[in-house]
Amino acid sequence: MLMEADHDIATDIDVAIPVHLRHLGATTLARLTGNPDGPLIVALGGISANRFVASGEYRSIGWWPGLVGEGLAVDPARHRILGLDFAADETGLTAPTTHEQAEVLAAAVAQAGGGPAVVIGASYGAMVALALAEARPELVAKLVIISAPAEPHAAATAIRELQRRIVGLGIETGRALDALSIARGLAMTTYRTSEEFAERFVGGIPDEDPLGISAPGAYLKARGDVYGDVMSPQRFLSLSASIDRHRVDPAAIPHPTLVLAASTDRLVPAGQSAALAAALPDARLHILDCLFGHDMFLKDAEKVGALVGPFLEDK
Repeated sequence: MLMEADHDIATDIDVAIPVHLRHLGATTLARLTGNPDGPLIVALGGISANRFVASGEYRSIGWWPGLVGEGLAVDPARHRILGLDFAADETGLTAPTTHEQAEVLAAAVAQAGGGPAVVIGASYGAMVALALAEARPELVAKLVIISAPAEPHAAATAIRELQRRIVGLGIETGRALDALSIARGLAMTTYRTSEEFAERFVGGIPDEDPLGISAPGAYLKARGDVYGDVMSPQRFLSLSASIDRHRVDPAAIPHPTLVLAASTDRLVPAGQSAALAAALPDARLHILDCLFGHDMFLKDAEKVGALVGPFLEDK
């Protein structure tokens, strides 16, 4: 019988990046947590997510509380949980496709004992999950796709391109971290909704200074300034652009798929998720009302988990 303490054991895995993708580095890290005899679940988030989905560096909770944890939809006592540090070009000069990222994920799954796995992805991670299912269907049992399309929306590409131009200018002028902070703040306005900002902040600037900091501006600056702790400007360029290289053919993905979307998502409008679900051969769709827009998978994780849990158990 597996002892309770075994659920807390986490193993880091050095994942060899395929030779033809070595511009993304020689290796990346994955992390395997939970019941070693349980079914394998891969959990992937946005470009800022990492391998610590189920546990932190000091046995703390991981980055997806509310969905992953004791007694939740993804439970270390029942499941073998794999998280991944995405591969990126740390020079910022090239962007992998989501299919290339899926090759790295396939290597991680193989080193974790092999599939087929249930792959739960949100945002960029869901794009990678779709790419893996298309290219390596034998590694996938089921998919949960949260806030991700078959291809990027033009408006979303436009806003990300502006962010990359800001960061590129910062690198050229020696103010890369300042630029990354601004780009991250701009991104936060697309992750959340106007309604949430109205609930939290008062609009307007404090005085005649055109560069005066407003209440929402102070929040965005604070979030942007700490972003450099987890993301370099060059890595951001590589992974942000990877989103805009994403393309899959949903008709080629036969796996049972749960598609979840936020009705308020500005980056992946609910209509894109509905179109994805309609094009997948075996999909069910839920569009959820959510104050938090694209960040639903993080901020409303319990609501997401209430749908994910039954889907995982469904035979």
